[in-house]
Amino acid sequence: MRSWRHLLCVYPYRSELGRRNGFYPPLGLEIIAAALKPHFRAIDVIDLRRETGNAADFLRPDTDLVCFSVNWDREAGFLREQIRSVPPGILTVVGGRHATEDPEKWLSECPNVGIVVRGDGEETVGEIAEGRPLEGIAGISYRLEGRIVHNPVRQCAKVRGDLYPDKKLRRYKYTMDQSGLTGPQFDTVASSRGCPFNCAFCSFSRNPWGGKRAWSARSPESVVDEIETIDAGLVGFVDDNFTHDMDRVAAICDLIIARGIRKRFIANARLEVARRPDVLRKMERAGFSMLLLGIESAQDKTLRSMRKGFDTKRLREYFRVLRKSRMILFGYFIVGNIGESEKEMLQIAPFARRLGIDVIQLTVLRNERYSGVEDLVASNPGCHIAPDGLVYSDQCPPELLRNIRRRIHRRFYGLTQLLQLCGKAIRNRIVTPRVVSGIPGFVLGEAIAHWKQKRMRRKRRRLAEEAQAASPV
Repeated sequence: MRSWRHLLCVYPYRSELGRRNGFYPPLGLEIIAAALKPHFRAIDVIDLRRETGNAADFLRPDTDLVCFSVNWDREAGFLREQIRSVPPGILTVVGGRHATEDPEKWLSECPNVGIVVRGDGEETVGEIAEGRPLEGIAGISYRLEGRIVHNPVRQCAKVRGDLYPDKKLRRYKYTMDQSGLTGPQFDTVASSRGCPFNCAFCSFSRNPWGGKRAWSARSPESVVDEIETIDAGLVGFVDDNFTHDMDRVAAICDLIIARGIRKRFIANARLEVARRPDVLRKMERAGFSMLLLGIESAQDKTLRSMRKGFDTKRLREYFRVLRKSRMILFGYFIVGNIGESEKEMLQIAPFARRLGIDVIQLTVLRNERYSGVEDLVASNPGCHIAPDGLVYSDQCPPELLRNIRRRIHRRFYGLTQLLQLCGKAIRNRIVTPRVVSGIPGFVLGEAIAHWKQKRMRRKRRRLAEEAQAASPV
């Protein structure tokens, strides 16, 4: 077995989701570092969103292995520059969701890359570190005698309860900053993987090769053991479906309460959580402050085509239970669903307010690999997929979709809604009153933007009327 010295793990992005300093730590990369820890004398985990330097600046004379986490198709030039900066003689491994999609590209365009890990990487990198022959390691692509070899895929293993990030390797504090003010320190936990549901547009319930990914979860004891190692006061569960097993959720809450852990938690949840009001109350006592709920549409026809498993009548029944909770209810909606008119999309704002949702997030429908959206587009004449994956129709081109999204936001986030949200956020200790003090400026900015838009519409209408009056009969 090889004796390894220094491991360098690099998150090679400058920004994420429009933020220069994203508040989500690179959890997947930190799990890889934890899997490799038994094999190395020293480990550095570098997040280039938090650094002014480059990956090569963190190389040491004893660096034996560099791992890059490539999950997004952004900053392509910068990514390649960072990966290529590792000199020959140091094993360079690239992994992550985006790298998995086209491993041959990374091996072809980056001559120094020795191995591309496809799919879940923690078991694979462990076998690499153990010194197993490459031809016997499932789920990797590599060079052999001038050609690229793709080994058989590695089946998704069950989630390991003993493998989670070592916080002692963390170099940074991740905070949820708002309005130029420093917000609460934030961290993440992955307590399960996969989702048993089959929503038509979703690619996250699939493994990296398009097959259905079975739901697999860590034990409640393992999850709470990790939470006890976290310094941050606000913790987000990144599970695709944290609430699939509500008895497990109840056991996690019982352990948090029994151990006297005082933190605030955010989690993705299916709306069926409303069937267990007893667990909802227990979640509140344990510190859960926000539920992220995938609603997606205000139209029954769309919910049916998406195979969401509920309709608007059932939604109203669920929210009669949910809005009694003191937790913040965060609803995801999609703008540009296939078959929806502009008028139907604009119903999202009043529908969400009637349900009692506190926050909405609007995304424009996009085609992701293995999501099934491509098949829906093909079966609907007049629908198209733009080069960047955005889905649009002849009736709703991209610019109109963006305009609809802005209008829904403005109609939903009135002053009353914002004040109600601020009050809930303070009560749940997700933000401080100091951060909330920046809200009036936001409200004023929105009001000014709305006034300018109305003024521009009146001007256009007046010019159109003048042009029509001046035209010959």
